[in-house]
Amino acid sequence: MPQQSDEEPMMFAEEDGASEQELRQDIWRMLIVDDEPDVHTSTKLALADVKILGRSLEFLHAYSAREATQLLRLEKDIALVLLDVVMESDDAGLGLVRTIRNELKLLELRIILHTGQPGYAPEIETIHDYDINDYKTKSELSRTRLYASVTSAVRAYHQIRALDQLAFYDRLCSLPNRNRFISLINERMAQPDHAAHAIAIVDIDDFAEINDALGHQHGDRLLQVIADRLSLTFGGEVAVARLGSDAFGILGPTAALDPERLVALFQRPFEMPGHTMAVTATSGLRHLSDRGISGLEAIKDANIALKRAKKSRRGHYMFFADEMGDEIRERVRLLQGLRVAMDSDRLFLMYQPQIRLDTGKLMGVEALVRWRNLDGQLVPPDRFIPLAECTGLIVNLGEWVMRMACHTLRQLNKAGRPPLRMSVNVSHIQFRNHAFPEMLAAALEDTGVDPSCVELEITESVAMEEPDFIVALLTRLKRMGVSIAIDDFGTGYSSLSQLRQLPVDRLKLDRAFVMGLSDSDHGGRIAATVVELGRNLNLTTIAEGIEEEGEARVLHELGCHEGQGYLYARPMELPALKEWIEAYEQKRSLVQE
Repeated sequence: MPQQSDEEPMMFAEEDGASEQELRQDIWRMLIVDDEPDVHTSTKLALADVKILGRSLEFLHAYSAREATQLLRLEKDIALVLLDVVMESDDAGLGLVRTIRNELKLLELRIILHTGQPGYAPEIETIHDYDINDYKTKSELSRTRLYASVTSAVRAYHQIRALDQLAFYDRLCSLPNRNRFISLINERMAQPDHAAHAIAIVDIDDFAEINDALGHQHGDRLLQVIADRLSLTFGGEVAVARLGSDAFGILGPTAALDPERLVALFQRPFEMPGHTMAVTATSGLRHLSDRGISGLEAIKDANIALKRAKKSRRGHYMFFADEMGDEIRERVRLLQGLRVAMDSDRLFLMYQPQIRLDTGKLMGVEALVRWRNLDGQLVPPDRFIPLAECTGLIVNLGEWVMRMACHTLRQLNKAGRPPLRMSVNVSHIQFRNHAFPEMLAAALEDTGVDPSCVELEITESVAMEEPDFIVALLTRLKRMGVSIAIDDFGTGYSSLSQLRQLPVDRLKLDRAFVMGLSDSDHGGRIAATVVELGRNLNLTTIAEGIEEEGEARVLHELGCHEGQGYLYARPMELPALKEWIEAYEQKRSLVQE
């Protein structure tokens, strides 16, 4: 066969019967779609020895748009289609283009159109809308121009794949990332069988501690072996992705995505260089049975289930239920309302008196924050205080409470009666805020109250953690002149040796050991133990939640110093408190006379 000039039209040679090149990693896969066999042969001959970016071409063949569609459904990683416009029908090629882009969603695949009938050229809008790389008549496709078009298309495919790897794949674990996982869920939801599928989010327990203890390099290697085991365990019918630092996403048929398999998967140690490592994981799962749910919403719901599992089924799993979403929405609504309440004076303080059990003398009051919403209803503190803590709002809220309580204390102690003590609860978040001592000092100075009349209440759990830090901080606060009380005492697990080191003034007996005290030997033993412990440590003891005379009598007999509860007074706002104090002191004066 005479040598062909670079600028001459391609000559269609006879099929030489050569076997197709085997699929390898170092090739570009090119699909030729044309109803003329000679086009397949001549194209293959013209490009047989071509290398693009160091890789050879592998050729796949289809002789109609229908055959090409079937092949594209089965074959993967095809970089380029050389496509005839006119085949079994005048617009078969353009119909295949629409199928490639709209139905098969092969957006990376590059397309070169050619035709032997120039009158059937696609409109400019078609070339633009369907991302067609090039269009040539067959008479224009010299070997040089074919090489240039194919090279340009393959390079574009390579660049798109590289960008996709950055945008949609995790480099550490070689898995789809969160963006790609969302797309996969959306694609699955578009299928008629979506209800038979589910997703799971798998979170490695205590991974941050592993990183801190062993280093990020070790943590990265652990994530890689976990990713490998997830992929091998679930196989090709299930998609595995890395969603974040230590979280993996799994999408697949419900029958294959058995949560017990997830639990079992982490029961065997993971092989690491030089040693093995045992870790656990907690999972949140979400069925894809709800029509219309998006990938992002499905992940959000699975995350809700994951957080619930972290609290109550750590190391296991939990499925998302609609009521979980209702709870989250209620928390969001409550949080928004709390932010508004803090800016619109809907938060206020109430005060509950504290009484000396042996003499009945009023010793002080405890400041209690309350929230009245727009309809006038009170929001229970056990609902909004934890929310304020987990969002960080408690720091600003705590400072407001401290200042308001100090202002109230100044008013009460100006009335000429013996000075009262103001007890203020301090959240563990607020207590650990580095600016707390400065905030307290500023509140004391600005309001001009006597620091010895201010008492900070911290919970037993806070008092018992990180001894060195707690002792140093409490010592610093004590130097300001305030007193310290341990609230809810008896509900935690205190260390006696640690308690001896704490510079505290008062133990507050939890109401759980006060209710029904006159009829309960068990509660009485705990109360007696706390009172005796306080006596041995030279601490004042105060009981909360006293509602009956019998409870007050038993506590007094045990040696408890003070008490508060409905027996004496319910929490009151300041005007009512002032009236109560006046009436209470008049009553005591009459009794003493």
